[in-house]
Amino acid sequence: MYFLNLNRCLRPIVDSAFLFLCGVMLFSRLGHYALWDDEAMVALSSQGILSSGDTIATHGDNITAYRSGLLLHGLCDRSTPPMAAYLAALSIWLLGPTSFAARFPFALIGMGLMGLVVWVLKKAKVSNLDSFFWYLAITGNVSLFLYLRQSRYYAPTIFLVALIILLYATWDSRRNKNILWIILIFPLLFSANYMACVALFVSLLFDYGVWKRRSTPFLLKANLPWIVGSLVFCLLIALIWNPYKTGLGAYAHENSWDQRLTLFYWNFRDTADCQFWVPGLLVAGFAVTAFQRDLWLLRGIVALFSFTLLSTILSPQLISGTSVADVRYLAAIIPLGVALSVRTFVLLFGPKPLLALSLCFPLFWTNLFCGAFIGNRPLRSIPLEFFQELLTPPSDPYSVASKWIHENISPLSTVWVLPDYMTYPLMFHAPQAVYAWQLDSRQKQEPQFSSLPDIHFKGLTMPDYIVAFGPVVEQVRELSSLSAKQGIRYREEVRLLTFWKDLYRPELFWRSFVPILKFKSDTEAIYIFKKQT
Repeated sequence: MYFLNLNRCLRPIVDSAFLFLCGVMLFSRLGHYALWDDEAMVALSSQGILSSGDTIATHGDNITAYRSGLLLHGLCDRSTPPMAAYLAALSIWLLGPTSFAARFPFALIGMGLMGLVVWVLKKAKVSNLDSFFWYLAITGNVSLFLYLRQSRYYAPTIFLVALIILLYATWDSRRNKNILWIILIFPLLFSANYMACVALFVSLLFDYGVWKRRSTPFLLKANLPWIVGSLVFCLLIALIWNPYKTGLGAYAHENSWDQRLTLFYWNFRDTADCQFWVPGLLVAGFAVTAFQRDLWLLRGIVALFSFTLLSTILSPQLISGTSVADVRYLAAIIPLGVALSVRTFVLLFGPKPLLALSLCFPLFWTNLFCGAFIGNRPLRSIPLEFFQELLTPPSDPYSVASKWIHENISPLSTVWVLPDYMTYPLMFHAPQAVYAWQLDSRQKQEPQFSSLPDIHFKGLTMPDYIVAFGPVVEQVRELSSLSAKQGIRYREEVRLLTFWKDLYRPELFWRSFVPILKFKSDTEAIYIFKKQT
């Protein structure tokens, strides 16, 4: 009786400790870093929503014209599903235009996901020890928390995909309402991320056709009105926010099929590198499936492969000019990867609790089974590095540059930013400047851009300032020499001695948890040039 009471007391403590740790990982220093480029574009769209109700690309004298207006139609972002921008708009309206406000609703959704985990484990009567392994695997997956902290579509997509999979897994003849909820939630997922919505739908359709239809019939007549309603909602979203109305539609299909095969390999290689799951356990999962005939593990692995394959087919990433996958498109499968890792671990080591307890920390809180000692990779504990970063976070280049602009550049001065994608964080955090040259001069003839001032078109009007991040400064110096021959001189006004690259993105291979202090001041800092009059 004593041990039974101890068990009952221990579980709420462990659950509370897990939720507290998740809260720390989601909300600590949430507003410390400036928004990086993709986040800033969501926040700028949200400001358009606050001013007009729509995702317009014009903000006072500025325009958000990523990659020469690739996402735009009628001076509105018509490529990006709208949910993230509307969530950020609500938060910015309530809390003000800050990094914290832009990220807050997404971190809140992440906290909702963690609450769902606790509820499901309790509802399924998972043992205390197995629940501990789940909690350890989740908190050890820093990639999951990094994506949930971004002002981007990742958090709602991850949450909705996990919720739909949960409802689908528990759908049977006794829980026919689950399929109704799935039908109603899919349109929300569509409004958050088209690619994840299609990939998940086809993956679940395949799973149903192969396995689930034998035990759980789908009642088409009863669900048809809800299906029609959901399709109509998706159609209305697609009629407004449709990448095929913009330049992105053609851009997304430039990869050949052999290039997509390469991208499929990269997706698995790089999601493993970013520890979306424990690669050693995923490989072991194949053997466990074969020998123990665990159907759930088999179906999960098939779903992982099918989701990745479909995402690869639909991905807008071009492989030319890069050597890694844009793993952010696959962030939605992290919970599935964690679930497969934990199930494999429990099936392998669950019968031997002492062995399981001795192995759980090296497996879930280090990269020992994620490629440590391969090549130049040392043994690391990413969670401990992340906690250290939360205690003493480094500065970031956008905060430093936008602060200088605030303090030294008069309103409506024109600024050209290189590389071009680094324009948008400055546009959000230092909006008093006019950010120049995002469009090609030939685009002046396009109807949607014809009324814009000349400063937005390259070469038509020279900007007052040039802000160059990192090695691109060499091109600016060459341009300054050429401009001097034409009577236009640019002089280096200031050099901000902060490492130029935004190393706080969610992808682990692009993230540094410590500041970069040793760098070349001539080519790896932030450089601001001023036009001489």
